[in-house]
Amino acid sequence: MPIVTIVTEAGPSTVDVPAGTTLFDAGAKLAAGIDTACVGKGTCGLCRVKIVAGAENLNAFTDEERKHLGNVYHITKVRLSCRTQVSGDVTIEIVRKKKK
Repeated sequence: MPIVTIVTEAGPSTVDVPAGTTLFDAGAKLAAGIDTACVGKGTCGLCRVKIVAGAENLNAFTDEERKHLGNVYHITKVRLSCRTQVSGDVTIEIVRKKKK
């Protein structure tokens, strides 16, 4: 089973999840506090995470992600956790959307 590691100020936390699990659901198992307004439906764009390692173990960038994040993944390494499914080990950091 893939291992998802979430790096926070308090240190890393890990959870084993079945392949196909979203990073949002993995974060929920760890009570990681990933922001959301739509509860993982891909409509709010708040559940941003930065891919630290294991990008090759994730599904392709989705249309919902392109809508909320633009086409700059190659620069930012930021994805929507609710649209990102794991197929192997991955390490992430939670990204907070800046308040205006």
